[in-house]
Amino acid sequence: MATQNAVLLLVFNRPEVTEQVFQAVREARPPRLYIAADGPRPSRPDDQHTTAQVREVFAQVDWPCQVHTRFLEENLGCRNAVSSAIDWFFSHEEQGIVLEDDVLPSPVFFEFCDTMLERYKHDERVFSVVGNNLVEPWYKHPESYFFSKVFFVWGWASWRRAWQHYDVNMARWPTTKKKQNLLPLMPKHRLHAGYWKLVFDLAYKNQISTWDHQWTYTHWENQALCVTPSQNLVRNIGFGVDATHTSGSDPEYIKRLQVASQINTGNTTSAVTDNVQYYEHMSQRVLGISVLTWIRLSLRRFPKFFSQLKKISNKLRAA
Repeated sequence: MATQNAVLLLVFNRPEVTEQVFQAVREARPPRLYIAADGPRPSRPDDQHTTAQVREVFAQVDWPCQVHTRFLEENLGCRNAVSSAIDWFFSHEEQGIVLEDDVLPSPVFFEFCDTMLERYKHDERVFSVVGNNLVEPWYKHPESYFFSKVFFVWGWASWRRAWQHYDVNMARWPTTKKKQNLLPLMPKHRLHAGYWKLVFDLAYKNQISTWDHQWTYTHWENQALCVTPSQNLVRNIGFGVDATHTSGSDPEYIKRLQVASQINTGNTTSAVTDNVQYYEHMSQRVLGISVLTWIRLSLRRFPKFFSQLKKISNKLRAA
């Protein structure tokens, strides 16, 4: 079944994984396809070749489709390239589906996103639809979907009405973190609250080159939730030493993960409130929130030291 929504593909320099994701999108036959590609890095000569290869993938569009491209000549990095690409997408579309170059969706991912985008189109309590459920092996929810404060970037959809609240620079964060109640969805557990405050601090100060923590912050600031499927609908095929944010071998939750071939998109009796059990499993199994994690994140406050530590870690993984 063809998707009724436009799709944004966020790509860079990995032609092999991009090809696989494109073929999945090709089967879904979106009516409009937006392709946003960051430019090559000056310090990496190979990027000239690999980024060109990635862009050649999209010459294969062979179904009735409006194709829009945003091929950057200069490298903006993850934070600015991705956030500005999504800005571009929602400046043209009222709603749509977003995939990165290493997120391989099942066919029912598009069906799930289509249904939920229509069902919650005007519900201000809901800011996004995610296609991933990374703790399904440990948490079995009895209905087809539920709601969570946890946004995870692997395959998602949203509306212009929600994205308009997004600010990649998190200008309000210094004021927000001084408030007594902080954020409405901030965990009450002190360790978890400390973890998220640190994450938002690092994102605000651009000490993590990412865009998605800012989107989580947008949800929490506006007391908004994600529609989350009870079954996982995507697979990340980008783990490796050359990945931007995932490296090394697959973590345990990836090894156990299955991808559903069908899903019931019927109505749920779950209230539009945060599923606490799901958050607890995500914080333990995927985010790994602990004192050690907090210490590792804290090292990012010292960019030069952290950069050297990461290089050593990547060499050890490669070995």
